[in-house]
Amino acid sequence: MSQGSKLLSNDKKSFYAFSSLVIASCVGAAVFSEPYLVLIPLAFLFVFIAIVNYKLIFFGFFVLLPFSIEVTLPGGLGTDLPSEPLMWFLTFLFFVLILWNARKIDKRIITNPISVVLIFHLLWILITSILSTYPIISTKFFLAKIWYIVPFFFLPFLLIKEESDLEKMFRWFIYTSIIAVAYVIINHATSGFSFADINFAVRPIFRNHVNYAAMLVLLVPFIWAIARTTKEKKFWYILLYFLVAVYFTYTRAAYGVIVLCIALYFAIQWKLLKWLVPVAFVVLAFGLNSMIKGNEYLELAPQYEKTVSHTKFNNLIEATYNMEDISTMERLYRWVAGFHMVKERPLFGFGPSTFYSNYKRYTVNSFQTYVSDNPEKSGIHNYYLMTLVEQGFIGLIILFLLILMPLFLAQRAYHLYKGRKEGYWIMAAALSYFSTAVMILINDLLEADKVGPIFFFSSFIIAFYLYLSPKSIQKEMDNS
Repeated sequence: MSQGSKLLSNDKKSFYAFSSLVIASCVGAAVFSEPYLVLIPLAFLFVFIAIVNYKLIFFGFFVLLPFSIEVTLPGGLGTDLPSEPLMWFLTFLFFVLILWNARKIDKRIITNPISVVLIFHLLWILITSILSTYPIISTKFFLAKIWYIVPFFFLPFLLIKEESDLEKMFRWFIYTSIIAVAYVIINHATSGFSFADINFAVRPIFRNHVNYAAMLVLLVPFIWAIARTTKEKKFWYILLYFLVAVYFTYTRAAYGVIVLCIALYFAIQWKLLKWLVPVAFVVLAFGLNSMIKGNEYLELAPQYEKTVSHTKFNNLIEATYNMEDISTMERLYRWVAGFHMVKERPLFGFGPSTFYSNYKRYTVNSFQTYVSDNPEKSGIHNYYLMTLVEQGFIGLIILFLLILMPLFLAQRAYHLYKGRKEGYWIMAAALSYFSTAVMILINDLLEADKVGPIFFFSSFIIAFYLYLSPKSIQKEMDNS
């Protein structure tokens, strides 16, 4: 028998075996009234792919990400399917590969500055979890942080070896996101694109319009990078498609992020970050000092009867300006509580993910709104303040380093590669990374499955081009 015939015979055997498994699982599901049995063939297929080409699992994560759905399992445990189980597998895969190839691992994967900060970030979360007011809750947060950071920052160093891998992955991510956006747009169109119905239109594949908008604005820079570096005009149309979708999210933060990204683009082009960052910190410090001094913040307390939700976007903008929008004022209500909490535990904080469990006794009644009973158990809606409350000042300093260091390194890397294809990818990663850094000023999004992975993967791209680049560029960097 020829080699070709043997391969064909093996393919037939594999096909028949898999088909038999599918039929058996379907029959078993029907006979035993257990619908989960139909997932057995998918589990076998997943294991097979993981053994043959585990890189496909990593790429597959981003392909499936736009359709990942938040579910509540029996027992009240919440998770995102299929994204979170895939994160667990990818985390496990990283440690297997590290142990299997310990002598071949490039030390720069661990010793580059972004990796060092991320390691300190995880260590400090572990310390504050041990000292937490609710250690079990904080430990769960620590574990979740591992499977957000390890698969999307550290693992890619072992899987992605060239730029073409990045482009392939983002192409497929963009293509499946187009389908997810189309689903939302069609749903939204049935209500005439009304602001009141946007949260219903995005479900079930997005938690709310903010998560939806966040994923869109994080992808926009990468669509732009592909459009600029290829001759495929379709990506300019895709970019327009995504920008229109961002508009119909009716998300104020997303609009602001687009404008600020344009500003950051020129700041990196003109090497202005070293001037702009100190100015931003001075303005922030001055603003906080003016609010805290003499309890000036009390003047912002809303009139309870006038602080309401709005069904028209124009009314929402006006209410925000007049400090009468309920979402804005509810944020302020929790921020005031957060600052009172910081005074009590400034060094180690209350423990990761414990804000909700502690904040009620630190609130100021004059800032209360109609939704202050917080039945959905949501957080403080400011990731920086949340970190300060839960991890203390050291945790906040580490977070600032985690935000700022990749941006400064991106500026350096961009000018080393300026005018080349790599330069566009570095700029895209910087803009996407910055988008998250801005959006978490008024949202707790970093542990959202459609935001966190892109955020940490963007920092990987920056580190990849700076520390694992071709030798000719590496020599230039070493001498710079």
